[in-house]
Amino acid sequence: MMRTLPWFIALVMAGQSSAPTGFDRQRLDAIPKRMQQFIDAQEISGTVVLVRHKGKVVLAAENGLANREKRSPMKRDTVFQVMSMTKPVTALAIMICAERGLLNLDDPVERFFPALEDLMVTQPDGTLVKKRGRMTIRNLLTHTSGLPSVDPGGIDDLAKVKLTLAEYAALFPQSKLIAEPNTRISYSGPGIALAGRIVELVSGKSLPEFMRTEIFAPLEMNDTTFFATPALAPRLARMYFSEDGALHATSEDPMRPGARYANPAGGLYSTAPDMANLLECILRGGSWKGKRILSPRSCAAMTTLQTGELTSDGSDAQGYGLGFSVVRSIRGSSHLKPVGSFGHTGAFGTEFWADPTSQTVVVFMSQSFADRVRKTFNTMVNAAYLGP
Repeated sequence: MMRTLPWFIALVMAGQSSAPTGFDRQRLDAIPKRMQQFIDAQEISGTVVLVRHKGKVVLAAENGLANREKRSPMKRDTVFQVMSMTKPVTALAIMICAERGLLNLDDPVERFFPALEDLMVTQPDGTLVKKRGRMTIRNLLTHTSGLPSVDPGGIDDLAKVKLTLAEYAALFPQSKLIAEPNTRISYSGPGIALAGRIVELVSGKSLPEFMRTEIFAPLEMNDTTFFATPALAPRLARMYFSEDGALHATSEDPMRPGARYANPAGGLYSTAPDMANLLECILRGGSWKGKRILSPRSCAAMTTLQTGELTSDGSDAQGYGLGFSVVRSIRGSSHLKPVGSFGHTGAFGTEFWADPTSQTVVVFMSQSFADRVRKTFNTMVNAAYLGP
């Protein structure tokens, strides 16, 4: 197994001391070593990790391989399928539209999709009744819309990627709600997809174009995109799973050839530095290097618990802001994350999160189903934090 050392420990601001503020250096240095142990044990192929504290990089390390067959090492600019980490980005696009007066968070979704007025709700006994309440854009972003997690019309992933976002949204009259809007948390990728289509309707731009011009370019997220170009292919990490003590590549082509669907709930490719830039902008109240992306009040709305006393899957560990998952109780701190921290995971082994109190941004990137590695990383980062 190829070993690689951390690619750098540096500060964002040149010319200052390299000693990290608020973190135990020895504990931070132990993190890449632990990641390498997971790689050696064939639990994961490789990782790229990044921690910034008050704008300074205190840990940045790459371990293992992005592509085992090609022996391509993980690098700072390795590109990952970040999957559901796309959801907060779509929420950010909605908030930009709201600030420009193009929509309101409490606008009914039926205003944009009249056919959804007659959606039916599945009752516990399996019977169907017409929904009584209105579904709002806020409900879409907080997973309280009542929409299920399955795609409308029974469409599978192979068929879905061939659709445009408009064509996908047109399938929603076939959906059945699993609850009345605003009565429970029900994690729904399709709900976020509807939010992405609303961005297109009110802005007059495709979602990829809107995000490119309004989010990615201003935040210098130069490697973030919905569709992988041939130029990105050499830097694209491959997906692996561990079975019987060995790693195996999945059969899916990470380039997604022929894809037309810009999935607002899970379609982005990105890098660790790109996703860190987005979180850091939110922590700074929506400003990035003198450019105003969003207002401080919108950033606060996105990252503050919006779901009240509603629980997710019967647990009070976390709730939702607008697009972001928010740790709401000590039960959500099993990896030592503080209450009030916010972020999102991705199904292919990625995560980013931030602590507004300590002004810390954390990114973990891999391409595997090894949640144990990601959770261990989070615990070690939080255990290394000493204070302001």
